[in-house]
Amino acid sequence: MSEPTRPWWTDDGTGGIGFARMFAWTGLFLAVGALVLAIAAPLQGDALRTVWITGFGAISMWVAYLAVPRYRGAGVPVSWTVPLTMVLGGLAILIMFYAFAVIVAAANGVALPAPAHWLAPTDPAGVTA
Repeated sequence: MSEPTRPWWTDDGTGGIGFARMFAWTGLFLAVGALVLAIAAPLQGDALRTVWITGFGAISMWVAYLAVPRYRGAGVPVSWTVPLTMVLGGLAILIMFYAFAVIVAAANGVALPAPAHWLAPTDPAGVTA
């Protein structure tokens, strides 16, 4: 059995156009999810929640960026989903940077404009017996 001459990610299986499309669309779906979380998630003054959502946005951008060399290797233009993912993931990250600043400022007594669900604890809706 001989050693492969090229890395596994450049062969026809994982380095082709199919994986490029999968990475591009997966990154886009992750970026949309990160943006929805950045806008709607109840942070409740917990700065660690901003870190998780920022990481989710960064991972979406990374996954979409994995598609670029595969598109170029296949000799086709990069899909429109890749730059859109970069924009949406970056927007989610910027929103979370601002949310982090709002939470830190609120902890020090400075009120910055922000949605109420970023700072105020929400009333848990539970089952009462």
